[in-house]
Amino acid sequence: MDIEVAEQLLPNILTVITQLCATGVLLFFAKKFLWKPGREMIAKRQELMQSRITDAEKLKEAAAEDKAHAEEELKSMQTRVKSMMENAKSEADVEKERILEEANRQAEATLEKAHATIEKQKAGMRKDLQKEIVDVALAASTKLMGKDELEEQDQRALESFVKEIQDESGR
Repeated sequence: MDIEVAEQLLPNILTVITQLCATGVLLFFAKKFLWKPGREMIAKRQELMQSRITDAEKLKEAAAEDKAHAEEELKSMQTRVKSMMENAKSEADVEKERILEEANRQAEATLEKAHATIEKQKAGMRKDLQKEIVDVALAASTKLMGKDELEEQDQRALESFVKEIQDESGR
């Protein structure tokens, strides 16, 4: 077996030329039929990606604007809530004062009524006491004098005497 090394190392020129021609024909048909549609498909894909990126940026900007608007609204709402709470507190304080004033007025009226009732009762008791003092004085003077009945004039004199004593003593 005699194998030539040179034949094995160097390719056959006819095979190389055939392969080069076949590759050229393949490249020609690829360029003629595939190159333009491939480039168009890549351009469309690039446009699609760019539009998605642009849309995403617009959405991001809109979201940032919405967030800023929402934060402003939140601050506004917090201010309104704080104002409403302050108003409610001041109204509650006013209502509290009104209720306290009403309660004080009612208490004073009740106290005045109680004082008036007490004064009426005192006056009634004074009258009763005065009448009883007169009766006791009449009874005592009747026993002392030994008469069964005093005249009406003596009774009036005793009543006026008791009244003068009470006026002087401050009752």
